[in-house]
Amino acid sequence: MRILKLDFSSVIKYLKPYRTALLGAAVFVILENAIQLILPIFYGKALDIVVHEKTFSVTLLGLIASWFVLSILGNWFMRMRIKRGTLIGYRARVDLFTKSIFHLLRLPLAFHKQRKIGEVIEQFDRAHFYLESITNEGLLQIGPHLITSLLAFLVIVWIKWELALIYALFVVAFLFITIKRIDPIVALSRKINKLDNGVYGDIFDRTPNVVTIKSNIAEAKEYNRNRRDYERIYGEVNDYTDLWMNLQIWQDMVFVTGFLILFTAGLYFIKINLVTVGEFVMLLAYVNAASASIQRLGVHYKELQEGIMVINGAEKIYQETIEQVDKPGLLSMPDCRGKVEFKNVSVSMNGHRILKDITFSVKPGQLIAIVGRSGQGKSTLVDLIPRFLTPSEGRIMIDGTDIRKIKLSDLRSHIGVVSQESGLFNDTIKHNIHYAKNSARLGELYAAANVAHCPEFIRGLPHGYDTIVGDRGTHLSTGQRQRIAIARAVLKNPNIIILDEATSALDSESEKYIHEAMEQIMQGRTTFVIAHRLSTVRQADLILVLEGGEIVERGDHHELMRHGGVYKKLHELQHVRV
Repeated sequence: MRILKLDFSSVIKYLKPYRTALLGAAVFVILENAIQLILPIFYGKALDIVVHEKTFSVTLLGLIASWFVLSILGNWFMRMRIKRGTLIGYRARVDLFTKSIFHLLRLPLAFHKQRKIGEVIEQFDRAHFYLESITNEGLLQIGPHLITSLLAFLVIVWIKWELALIYALFVVAFLFITIKRIDPIVALSRKINKLDNGVYGDIFDRTPNVVTIKSNIAEAKEYNRNRRDYERIYGEVNDYTDLWMNLQIWQDMVFVTGFLILFTAGLYFIKINLVTVGEFVMLLAYVNAASASIQRLGVHYKELQEGIMVINGAEKIYQETIEQVDKPGLLSMPDCRGKVEFKNVSVSMNGHRILKDITFSVKPGQLIAIVGRSGQGKSTLVDLIPRFLTPSEGRIMIDGTDIRKIKLSDLRSHIGVVSQESGLFNDTIKHNIHYAKNSARLGELYAAANVAHCPEFIRGLPHGYDTIVGDRGTHLSTGQRQRIAIARAVLKNPNIIILDEATSALDSESEKYIHEAMEQIMQGRTTFVIAHRLSTVRQADLILVLEGGEIVERGDHHELMRHGGVYKKLHELQHVRV
């Protein structure tokens, strides 16, 4: 048998801001329980008066009136305790939820690429639920139940210590059984939570791919997959329920047996005049109060174990190192000319080398094209520039300064990113463009939209710039989404532009508009372009050809075509396809 340790450190940390409110709620808890402990004395005394005096005396009426007033007060204290506990629990849950999302957003891009975000969010959500439950049903209940059970036991000792001794034996038996059997229940709960998080992560991953599901007529397939996953969890839940029910049956057997033995002994004590009828009724009331409190403590103990386990699991994510946006000691970068240098840069993830010994230098205002087959590290390379990823080796310099020494907020304020996944929010077109620069006036926003040729399609929308674009922009075409993303980058007015596959999935008309927009925003800016269509990189000052995470060729279009290497083969292959 192993007594499980209750590690409250994580819970206390999150509830620390509410300690004053918790103390206020605890006052109502104490008053409520004090009244509950006093009431049996009133009706025990009242019963003795009726039995012995055979009449309704003034004393009896006073006891009944006091009983009534205290009952009303006790109920009011209970409702105030519930109200305070509910509000504190809700505030704590919301506070932890917002901090969790803030923390998640500040984690490095590598974390988001390696973890199922749906699984992480489900883990957070479970931790938030348990924090609220522990606050409202746990911390505000454990103390009162402990006090109630102890004081009730002392009153039982005061009434008749021999009966208290009998009761104590059964309490010890109850605690022994609970501690012995709770361990596998909590372990199974941990397993269920882990499985449930995984299934939720899969669902979260598949739901955005509804077009793929529908085009492959896979609705039933996904339904059956989810059913299988949850049926597997159901088996574990069934085992969990069986274990919990078996524990409760044993607990009930202990208390029912103890109560019957105590009841029989009490009747015998009445018969030999060792206790009065009123004292006996009072004793039974305190036995019931103590038993109910001890049983609730058993339930709270299980819930606390499960809750602390879940919160500590989420705590591991909270301890993940976040990006230091403005870490003390970092350099400010109010201006940026756009000179970019990579010096012997390598990147490894999970023991796999993605980029190896990347070295090149770019002058301000130059256009750099990065080409190569899929999976060669092109996106990883450009992700290093705004420090979405950190190199395992080497240095990246902007205007002669190592970017690791620059404040992240300053660095990223000078870099605009437009990718194939345009990253639109389920909000208005105006909001999506404005997101890059909250201080921008409407005139600036419209000017940026004009550069990206957005008015051509916005004029045809019923609500114009106030049109909701849908989840990830699904109400718009791919080209329209790309133009909004470019308008956002134009509004930001960065000195360095990254265009990651920005035109790879567009029709000819959209590509024409976007090429015109790109030509405008690239003027005077250092621009990195990744494109499968090599026709889009002909004008590049420098083309880097990646193969196996290394730069195997470099030069402009004409130099690489004369060289007759990988770039020429890719170029000729695309012309054959055309």
